[in-house]
Amino acid sequence: MKYLYFLSILFFGVHQLLYAQSGNWHQVYVEVGALAASNDRTPFWLRANQFGTVPYSAPVGTLRVGAKGTVVLSDTIYKSRDRAWRFNYSAEVVGNAEKQNQLLAPEYYIALTHRQIEFVVGRRREVIGLVDTTLTSGSYSWSGNALPIPKVQFGTRGFAPLGRKQWLAINAFMAHGWFANTAYMQHSFLHQKSVMFRIGKPSATIRGYVGINHNVQWGGHSDYLDYHYAVDGQLPGELRDFPNVFLAIRTNGLNNPRITSFDYTNLYGNHVGSIDLGLEVRLPSANLMLYHQHSYEDVSGVFFKNVPDGLSGLRIRPIRSSSAGFHVDDVLLEFLTTLDQGGPIFEPWNGLSGNDNYFDNGQYQEGWAYKNRIIGTPFITMKADALPEYVYPTSVTVNNNRVQVAHLGMRAGVGRRIKLMAKLSYSRNLGTYAIMFPNKPKQFSSVIQLGMPLNWLEGLSLTASIAADIGQLYTNTLGGYVGLRKTVWHR
Repeated sequence: MKYLYFLSILFFGVHQLLYAQSGNWHQVYVEVGALAASNDRTPFWLRANQFGTVPYSAPVGTLRVGAKGTVVLSDTIYKSRDRAWRFNYSAEVVGNAEKQNQLLAPEYYIALTHRQIEFVVGRRREVIGLVDTTLTSGSYSWSGNALPIPKVQFGTRGFAPLGRKQWLAINAFMAHGWFANTAYMQHSFLHQKSVMFRIGKPSATIRGYVGINHNVQWGGHSDYLDYHYAVDGQLPGELRDFPNVFLAIRTNGLNNPRITSFDYTNLYGNHVGSIDLGLEVRLPSANLMLYHQHSYEDVSGVFFKNVPDGLSGLRIRPIRSSSAGFHVDDVLLEFLTTLDQGGPIFEPWNGLSGNDNYFDNGQYQEGWAYKNRIIGTPFITMKADALPEYVYPTSVTVNNNRVQVAHLGMRAGVGRRIKLMAKLSYSRNLGTYAIMFPNKPKQFSSVIQLGMPLNWLEGLSLTASIAADIGQLYTNTLGGYVGLRKTVWHR
């Protein structure tokens, strides 16, 4: 009911501005779909990176209702539209009928934008990091695998040029968010920021990218943490603690009765991020994009002591003169490795900093997760993802963070109407340094998707997918999804 209440308030506010200026647009859509599998397990690529909206179990019937639009707040008759103030909104409700029925709101936000600056409040679908967002196996620290976290965010909309010559541009934001309360942890926060620079004009043949993404879960209270990890169950979450979170530094901790030795040794909160590097080259026959997300969770990662850990990718975008017949639009090759983690030993008092134990944390034992889904790459798994033989009786939730993944993605089409997408992924899974998987299970997961508009019922489109899991980590399964989406109102 709280989602429906929020939507009614949002739509009422939008209605008051509906006819404010020319350039406004609004859309309401409905999607119905069904997912079935050869057993009660949803295949990996039908549920991964879907913003937490697809259940683990099958079969599933789903209904999605959403609205989005823009209201221009400035006079665009006598002034440039590029300089107009705009009010953007989007909201979606998803209902899943399965073993345990769900009502989810994966998106509800309002945004005030001016030129290339925006201020956003709410829950918004995002993939953060330098990747091909459509075909990737998953951006390392923020992949779109989990339900979006509600937050307040200020930053740029895409790359904003610095100076008139536009040879340098910046894409940056900072956000404050709220993790959901769980039985284990209550009232914890999200601190998030990202800074990415683009070197080279928009029309340049070669352009470079460099930046950093920094995410922190901090603060909160847990009755399950003993005195080694918290003071009376309370983690540092006051305003005076924020500089330590923001700058990832240690100050005022040795003689602070609110701080444990764990806080002082491991920094305040659970830090997860990546240092991103990229190179874009425009050739006569294709555009190439090469990128690497170097993973880090502490200072050793920032200083690249865990090389070669991270996600590397090469996207090939052929230049074509016609859309007739079959054509390939994008090909993506990716490789993810998280085996090193700075080595198996963590002894900071001896100058050895290793065993980073990605996406896991002694204080936030539910891991780098939200609503029971990993926030970062879905190939780092939780107990709920894997077969029972890889679920061990420990307090931690992340059971597999030492992985290697080879991934192929392709986007193609037939004519202008039929869109095709495929993902093929092969992984080796070693568990963690603390508990290693004995046989290093191998896993292959794939999906092929088709999308096309239908001639009947104007505005209706079809999406059909078939996916398979074959291997030793997940339940072997074959499944498919069919969905129909209709724009029921627009102006």
